[in-house]
Amino acid sequence: MPAMDYERVARFYDSYVQTDTDVPFFLREAKRAAGAVLELTAGTGRVSIPLLLAGIDLTCVDGSPAMLDILRGKLRTEELSVEVIQADLCELSLNRRFDLIFVPFHSFAEITDPAQQRQALSRIHDHLSDDGRFICTLHNPPVRLQSVTGRRRELGSFPLPDGNMLALSSVENYDPVFKSVSGSQFYDIRRWDGSLLAGMTVDLHFCLHSHYDFQSLVEAAGFVPVHLYGDYSHGPFEPQTSPFMIWVLRKARAETM
Repeated sequence: MPAMDYERVARFYDSYVQTDTDVPFFLREAKRAAGAVLELTAGTGRVSIPLLLAGIDLTCVDGSPAMLDILRGKLRTEELSVEVIQADLCELSLNRRFDLIFVPFHSFAEITDPAQQRQALSRIHDHLSDDGRFICTLHNPPVRLQSVTGRRRELGSFPLPDGNMLALSSVENYDPVFKSVSGSQFYDIRRWDGSLLAGMTVDLHFCLHSHYDFQSLVEAAGFVPVHLYGDYSHGPFEPQTSPFMIWVLRKARAETM
């Protein structure tokens, strides 16, 4: 089952994804890097632009042409120069290594096929310098599952650049066998008076990796955990209450490319 179709939602994405809670975390971690930084699933640049404005040596990768078109527009507006690459994370081949690689906003969970998860981690491993760090952010299943009810849930109303409003809602269902969530997001475009102008439905599908499952997955790929935070203030991970699992990983042993 595919993950979300970002080609369809790209034009709405910045209207409803406005959080910047994780930006100070990634900025701090990027400043600690000895050299170049690679952002995977960069999207429209929610994290990329603040890092670039801070002078980080950043390369941005995403698989969606539509999302990257928006990122490139922001780069032109800010007069920023950066390498932007359209690529499937599972097929990543940049012929260089980075001192920090990160996957923000729990995006690794959208790789739902176990073979592709292993392939993605292998490609990340090959692009990480011997002393570099890989940061992967994930939802913590016990907390995230509290909002997975099988019932339609209103996510909010958001103003659009054209003066209309986006009413966003979703239905999510959990499969305990595959440890995955599937469902739909509903995008209703409404005029100022509330009347419906247009609508679309987009499928969603993502994994909810347990702490132990993900640790086993990354260790099999040649990584070792350095830190596991439960939030973006570098707080400790609490299995039942932390909203996130923020993994900081290194290579298990030095290798040469």
